[in-house]
Amino acid sequence: MKIGVGDLKARPGGEIEFKSQEKWTFLSTVSGNIPIVAPVRVTGRVTNTGKILLVQGQAATTLELTCDRCLEKYRYPVVAPLEEEYAGTTAGQDANGEKWDKVEVRPLEGDFIDLKPAVEEALILALPMKWLCRENCRGLCPHCGQNLNESQCRCDARPVDPRLAVLGELLHKKEGEN
Repeated sequence: MKIGVGDLKARPGGEIEFKSQEKWTFLSTVSGNIPIVAPVRVTGRVTNTGKILLVQGQAATTLELTCDRCLEKYRYPVVAPLEEEYAGTTAGQDANGEKWDKVEVRPLEGDFIDLKPAVEEALILALPMKWLCRENCRGLCPHCGQNLNESQCRCDARPVDPRLAVLGELLHKKEGEN
């Protein structure tokens, strides 16, 4: 996802609009790769503010996530805002040699902006903290592993006071003798 900005760099106050679509197979995160099941679409505009090139827009795609409660795979459409600043390769200076102190500015090398790292970061930041296939997901039975969204299991779900658990075991042993 590269945007040509060669002529825009020479026009302070100018802007260009862009639209891009690419097929990615996965989104790489610290915890692993997340499958991408739809093309990644990015739209927006690049504005030359005089000191930096400001990219504003949004990225959208559909990911295949695994539910944290029931472990079923599901599709999650994600739309992420995109706002990045790019400046020349001389870190900390603009084209006129003036210093700026923003550390969030991405380096601009040549006449192209590579949006892929910024889009990946925006999509990762747009992911929910807890991945749930649906809001009321019941998860798995902690005893037998049955998916409780599909059917109810036959496990005894009554909570047992851990102090009395030994007595329960004695009762089961006595029932087994008779």
